[in-house]
Amino acid sequence: MPRPRRLSPPALVAALVAAAAVTTAGPATPASAAPTVQVTTVVSGLSNPWDLTWVGGLMLYDLRAGTVWSKRGSAAPRQVSISGFPSIFAQSEGGLLGMVADPAAASNNRFYTCQAVRDGSGNPLDVRVLRWRLTSDTTATSDGAPVVTGLPLSSGRHSGCRLRFGADGKLYVGTGDAAVGTNPQDLGSLGGKVLRVNPDGTIPSDNPFVARGGNARYVWTYGHRNVQGLALRPGTSELWSAEHGTSRDDEVNHLVKGANYGWDPVPGYDESRPMTDLTKFPSARTAMWSSGNPTVATSGAAFLTSPAWGAWRGALAVALLKDEGISLMRMDPTPGPSRVVEVVPLAQAEGFGRIRAVTEGPDGALWFTTSNGTADRIVRVAPTAVPPTLAGGRLVSPAGVTIARTGSEVGIFYRSTGDAVLLRRSTDDGASWAGAASTGVTSSDAPSATSSRAGRLDLVTRTAAGGVRYSWFTGGRRAGSTDLGGGVVTQHVVSLGDGTLDVFALSPAGHVNRRHFDGTGWGAWTYIGGTFTSGLSAAADPARGVVTVTGRSSSGTTLEREFSRTAALGSWTARSDGLSGWSDRALGDVQPGQQRLAVGVAADGAVVVQRGAVPVATPARWTSAGDIVSRPDGSYLLAGRSLSGALSLTYGGGPSGYASRWLGGTVR
Repeated sequence: MPRPRRLSPPALVAALVAAAAVTTAGPATPASAAPTVQVTTVVSGLSNPWDLTWVGGLMLYDLRAGTVWSKRGSAAPRQVSISGFPSIFAQSEGGLLGMVADPAAASNNRFYTCQAVRDGSGNPLDVRVLRWRLTSDTTATSDGAPVVTGLPLSSGRHSGCRLRFGADGKLYVGTGDAAVGTNPQDLGSLGGKVLRVNPDGTIPSDNPFVARGGNARYVWTYGHRNVQGLALRPGTSELWSAEHGTSRDDEVNHLVKGANYGWDPVPGYDESRPMTDLTKFPSARTAMWSSGNPTVATSGAAFLTSPAWGAWRGALAVALLKDEGISLMRMDPTPGPSRVVEVVPLAQAEGFGRIRAVTEGPDGALWFTTSNGTADRIVRVAPTAVPPTLAGGRLVSPAGVTIARTGSEVGIFYRSTGDAVLLRRSTDDGASWAGAASTGVTSSDAPSATSSRAGRLDLVTRTAAGGVRYSWFTGGRRAGSTDLGGGVVTQHVVSLGDGTLDVFALSPAGHVNRRHFDGTGWGAWTYIGGTFTSGLSAAADPARGVVTVTGRSSSGTTLEREFSRTAALGSWTARSDGLSGWSDRALGDVQPGQQRLAVGVAADGAVVVQRGAVPVATPARWTSAGDIVSRPDGSYLLAGRSLSGALSLTYGGGPSGYASRWLGGTVR
């Protein structure tokens, strides 16, 4: 196998996509660069490899001309002999195309292929999806009747055809319109669609057009031109597509059941028509990202899930044919359809040429195929983001900002010059902000704030001697303070909003201690174990009556533990979410009906938000640990220290996506 090489990708292009409606005030915040990766050519000397997948530990890939190959570990590739394989129509964009393993392939050895088929005279017949079962590393046999037949095929142009499984266990098939103008809007045609079938080819009863009968029963979405990529967003049921456009507007789309995506090139095959024709179809779904003119020829697509991608975990990787590379696209985690907010190149200008397929392998690396016709390759791109290892009690990021909310009042507390703690306050839920005001409190580390009851903000700070001081504020003014003692490295406060409070603090050895306020008085400090190298954070879930405490262990692993008002629940458990690799991970309280939010800062300063199980990067860059507060409508506010050392605020999850605001001052 060729020796791997380290690749530092080119600088950022296409900084923030207009779809995100990102605004800034004050110094501009630069977007983050693509991750550092290790690139290895795994197979070379190929001609138009189209797709690849894994059946257990066996990698399979296909060539457009009509053969399937396998490769196990470092062994040389071997051709797979398949009983019952059809005669392939390999012209233009036709041939042996998409391929995917069954979700249970490790036990049932099944995989699926999509191919353009010719008849006995060599003429184009149709594009069809077939199911196979491996009987050895080099043999396979037909596994039941064809899954789908009758996808339109003409000269081979616009043949699709990408296969991916959804979170629902259904097989989704992206098809091309075969360059026939009437196909995309005709529910009686399988061309220009995304189809949804059961793995055995039967039709799910909840498909949107089942009642119409015929081919319409298969259709999930329609109005497409040539779907080349399908990708399931991890942790969600969202399916995304990458689609070839005309001379303008390649697209990335979020696929919604029964939706029309607006391609209708009639009369004839008029390629001057817009990809999403809102004049003809006002309710058509618009693209989440569009290339504009010139196009880049989007092809395969895959989401990145490995924590080793660091700030780019959760991004969508999109293969480019004409632009000869891979674009990484960050997503806005707004509830519902999420928009692309930033695009960076990963493998442009590295001599790979046209890239056809991208997929995340079982090893967490991104694998891709080139599509140059000769001397093509299969390439592995392994991320190299590794959290540093620090001894317990040594904080990764001693600086930080804290934010708390009660009703429509939001307060940001931050440590500034001379250890003074300042307050920036909003009384309209973050729409406007008063100037920085002194709290009358000092802190020798980052402060932490919460709200224990309506109209009240609660703050904990560390004294010069290392003790914890608790203060409370009403109407933006400090109403009182009390010393809680202890000798701590850092401290965090959380509340269920019922008048109770919990302070969690790290000892110099990095161990966690808890002090609880039951609404009338403070209990004693209680040792609860753990060894941490970051400040702690906690989220309240009032519906369950528990708080979740999180921190970063000395090995870089995220640890969590739940606590009731009176006791610790369970033990410290590891989470592999990648958000605490380089700094504190902050949790947002759980709003009714909402998923928990978290925010972390990666090695390059990129701010990453996680909603439930879905991590995504934001346009913000910080030089401190940050904090997050959630709002009932699913939106949130992020606060941290900007690259210039000033206070920075990012609004997220609203109707216009992200918006960043520079609040100035000096954060220590």
